Amino acid sequence: MARRDAKGRKRGLLQWLKPRSSVMRTTLVIGIVVLVSQALSIAFFWQNLYLPEIRQHAHTSALRLKMLRDAEASGSPDATDIDAALLRFGNMVVVRDPTQFPGPRDKWFAEIFTDRFEKQLRVELGQTSQVYFQFKPVPTLWVSAPTRTPMWVSEELSFIQQYSPGIIIGWVMGVPLMAIMAIVVLARQLNRPLKRLQLAAIRVGRGLHSTQLDIYSGPTEIRAVNRAFNLMTQQIHQAERERTVMLAGISHDLRTPLTRMRLTAEMMSDRDLAHGMIADVEDMDAILDQFIAFMRDGSEEQRESVDLNALLQDVAQQFEHQIEVRLEAGEIPPLLLRRLSFKRLLANLLQNANRYGAGPVELRTELIGSQVLLHCRDHGPGIDPTRVQELLEPFQRGEQARTSQGSGLGLAIVARIVRQHNGGLTLENHPEGGLHIRIRLPVGLRPAS
Repeated sequence: MARRDAKGRKRGLLQWLKPRSSVMRTTLVIGIVVLVSQALSIAFFWQNLYLPEIRQHAHTSALRLKMLRDAEASGSPDATDIDAALLRFGNMVVVRDPTQFPGPRDKWFAEIFTDRFEKQLRVELGQTSQVYFQFKPVPTLWVSAPTRTPMWVSEELSFIQQYSPGIIIGWVMGVPLMAIMAIVVLARQLNRPLKRLQLAAIRVGRGLHSTQLDIYSGPTEIRAVNRAFNLMTQQIHQAERERTVMLAGISHDLRTPLTRMRLTAEMMSDRDLAHGMIADVEDMDAILDQFIAFMRDGSEEQRESVDLNALLQDVAQQFEHQIEVRLEAGEIPPLLLRRLSFKRLLANLLQNANRYGAGPVELRTELIGSQVLLHCRDHGPGIDPTRVQELLEPFQRGEQARTSQGSGLGLAIVARIVRQHNGGLTLENHPEGGLHIRIRLPVGLRPAS
């Protein structure tokens, strides 16, 4: 069990470390390849160029140092000839004065080379010689001579000055950076059409079925995807038009017999039966209106600046003979709304309160930060808290609604219109009783297209 938990934590850590976007994933993969390639290149040059050169130089220096050691061992009194020979043929200066000896200091970069040089000298001479590299004023290699009398041998490395630090740094660091920058640019170019496709899909999901993508530029694969997307949106648009025509036909064909039934009921002598038939006809007509309102989501309606308080007042006056409405208008700015759609939303809220709740209905607006809050509370029995999300779906009805007429579309229409305005919807039971609905609307932002 503990092992399984450890594996789960490890897998979770790996998922957290894994880049989320394809741009970053592509950059990471190619960046690793470039860095490994650079490391292998450095290893190749080190193993096949620099290290053999260091060993060869150390071998040559060891031969000359043997001459100095052999001369001292043979007891030759004339050291001048040996020093001149080393200077002439080996470019090596013998320093016998202790006051001119170098003061070796740790230099991590130089030690990468001097350590190998010392190792090869130890192999050649059979004893350890200290090696020190001096950068300024002239690159100089200092080697302690393997003699009984302390002395050092210096060698000016004039050709070292021909190395360009800028080129070396540019190759070691510049190439990976330029490669990663190129990868980021290419990855963004490849992912930009996907971003357009994502935004277009969101627009289609919000009802703008006429959205089209460019099929004349970009890679052939992206063009093919855009063609398929455009064909899909055309088919959806065609289906929407056919649905609209069908709804118009249903509305016309059903309302005609409903009108005849109502006229027949009004002429019946049995008034109780007539009132019942008329009520049923009115319910059927209201249900038909709800179906049509749900199918026609209002996404094609133009947005305009609306005074929400004035709109609430207009809708409240329409219901003043059905249920008591108490309006508390706060100080709020005008909002960019689809007027007819939002008016339908408010009407559905009041109809829902009238049918399934109880009066009075309290409507209140307030400004909180960058949002306008619309509160709607009735004094009915409320709802089952476990079915809040379910009641926002089409054709879902609460327990109180099951014994009365209705289509189960009222709150679904409210939720859809709120989403179209980039808003939020919350349903909850009020602590003092009744259903409390809160609608949050952004201020200063255009609603979703």
